[in-house]
Amino acid sequence: MIERGASLSRTAGAAGLGACAGALTEYLLDPNLGRTRRARVRDKAVHGVHRSRGWLGVLARDFTNRSRGAVAEIRYRFVGRNVDDRVLSERVRAELGRHVSHPHAVEVHVAGGRVTLAGHVLEREDRRARRAVARIPGVKDVEASWTAHHDAEGVIQLQGGGRPRERVPEIFQQCWSPTARFLAGAAAAATWAMSGRLPGPFAWMVRAGCAVLGARAATNLPLKRLSGIGAGRRAVDIEDAISVAAPAEDVWPLLSDYSVFAKCMPDVLEVRRSDDGRRSHWVISGPAGVPIGFEAAETSREEGREISWRTTEGRLIAHTGTLRLTPEGADHCRIEVRLAYNPVVGAVGHAMATLLGADPARKLQQDLMRLKSLIETGKPLAGAVSGEDRRS
Repeated sequence: MIERGASLSRTAGAAGLGACAGALTEYLLDPNLGRTRRARVRDKAVHGVHRSRGWLGVLARDFTNRSRGAVAEIRYRFVGRNVDDRVLSERVRAELGRHVSHPHAVEVHVAGGRVTLAGHVLEREDRRARRAVARIPGVKDVEASWTAHHDAEGVIQLQGGGRPRERVPEIFQQCWSPTARFLAGAAAAATWAMSGRLPGPFAWMVRAGCAVLGARAATNLPLKRLSGIGAGRRAVDIEDAISVAAPAEDVWPLLSDYSVFAKCMPDVLEVRRSDDGRRSHWVISGPAGVPIGFEAAETSREEGREISWRTTEGRLIAHTGTLRLTPEGADHCRIEVRLAYNPVVGAVGHAMATLLGADPARKLQQDLMRLKSLIETGKPLAGAVSGEDRRS
């Protein structure tokens, strides 16, 4: 039975690989679009090689700098005992910033390696701050002559919403350094390779964790943006811009009237504005041509320059956006669009849509080209079917 199951698994795997190879061959050797597709793949490959070289250079510099920093840290711990009082004072002030919420309320005096702390501090921070200062290399003694207060009421120096600048381990930070990404990716790959020795269920659990860690290292996106869970309206950022041969004062009325987008964008089927003009109802073409409706509300408007909006709460695909118009001389202007949206399954869903040919970034680029053609010639690009034409 075990051998039969293994044989069926190998057969299914071979069939899947064959199907993928056939689909890839058909995609690249299509008589009509194959040449364009092959050129696009070649351009993407060249672009990927250039980006990889650049990233390797950044990784090498980051690794070198961090190595030097680690050596300096070790040297600081072992040979930093005998230092100038001025240098030691700066060390103390830097350390206090991590342990007290109002470091400006503390006075630091250093004489012969002996540190005197004066001023004002909160009681809950007193003991922790004194212990941290005592651990600094070069400090021989700590005298805390400051006044410890139960709360900040009535103390001018302790007013404001300050808080200690605590160190955050890099694994919990939003963005990882190139070295951290490389080490995390290498650890994920090595763990995946060794997981084959584990029992079946445990191996799959370990591989799932490796896949998540590898995706986190490859994209440098927090897990909530990768999954879309808890990311609000910002899981994926998209932006693009285009120059238009028309004065900004002539372009702004078109952009501020949302109905123009249904005339030049195939995916926009309908746009209806509210009476006050601050809210709008959109109907767009979703996956498989299924219409999707959503409500959007303006969050800010600067006449002739910029409009910002966001979808109302409870929408399947939440997003925010900003459209900015910048004059470029008397007869030209620049249209810039920035979008942040949260698709189903977050950035993973965005990647899947890109692989399936529904790249939102590419769609935005094409829509801007259609808008440019509409503004400059009065017609969308040749061959482009607008949402209004499709609906009619």
